[in-house]
Amino acid sequence: MIYDVVVIGSATRDAFFKSGDFKTREREMILPLGAKLAIPEVIFTTGGGGTNAAVTFIRQGFKTACISRVGDDVSGGEVKKELKQEGVDDFIQVDPVYKTAYSLILVTSEGERTILEYRGASDFLSEKEIDWKNLKAEWLYLDSLANNEKILEEAINWAKQNSAKIAYNPGKKEISWGKKLHSYLNEVNIFIVNEDEAAAVVEIKYSQENENKIFEELDKIVKGIVVMSRGPRGVAVSDGKKRYSAGVPEAPVIDRTGAGDAFGSGFVSGYIQSEGNIEHAIQLGTANATSVVGDFGAKTGILKKGDWGKYERVVVKS
Repeated sequence: MIYDVVVIGSATRDAFFKSGDFKTREREMILPLGAKLAIPEVIFTTGGGGTNAAVTFIRQGFKTACISRVGDDVSGGEVKKELKQEGVDDFIQVDPVYKTAYSLILVTSEGERTILEYRGASDFLSEKEIDWKNLKAEWLYLDSLANNEKILEEAINWAKQNSAKIAYNPGKKEISWGKKLHSYLNEVNIFIVNEDEAAAVVEIKYSQENENKIFEELDKIVKGIVVMSRGPRGVAVSDGKKRYSAGVPEAPVIDRTGAGDAFGSGFVSGYIQSEGNIEHAIQLGTANATSVVGDFGAKTGILKKGDWGKYERVVVKS
């Protein structure tokens, strides 16, 4: 089968604990030492950038496969079960030693959260278990590769040999490579990062005043489009010739988990559907992210094809 999109990235089991007793102070969550806090709401879902993106693509009507790694346990079974229910073809690797990655997410009544993360099997995604010879796809969407440079190298070689396009939303470990990442980016069609990650890649301290300089440097490195999410200030995109920007709609936030995954995969979905219309891609990515933060979990609010959610489409400036 030739897929529209093959996603490579992380898979997790997520547990959300929400309580009004979780207090914040500036950039900190405060928990009383020795106390026992009642949790009125607990929700279990699956997450991870790889599976989250795969669900966006399948709901947008693309034939989609997902390559991730889980443990041989109940949580891994839930990840595989949910992908099957969504219609995503499962190329999941099962680790015989490590357990499925797990996140305990503590959520305040305002929707802010602190994540306690066990990486587990997700950190051992193996290029040796990817059947590159029989893999056929129009697009390859790369999420966090768990610091595995060999997977990135083989993915890019595969894409070149098969005339496939690459969208890349790197994990923090790949971002930490700094200049070592540059040589790979000249083969990437859509590079998706937040403002701090963008700054780290080109080793320029982020500030709004430095944003133009950061884009100028990234435009020299990235083959295609640079997409920079800017949190509550929205998004900025450069195709190397023209700059686009958009804010975010006023909408309630229940949980921000998965917002970045929803935006990145939504942007790429919109770009493919519109045959390269960046304004359309920004609007769909923003709508998808806005819908996701309105529910617990990274997948519940992911939009289906033709559904733009409850809010007006953002105005894109260029």
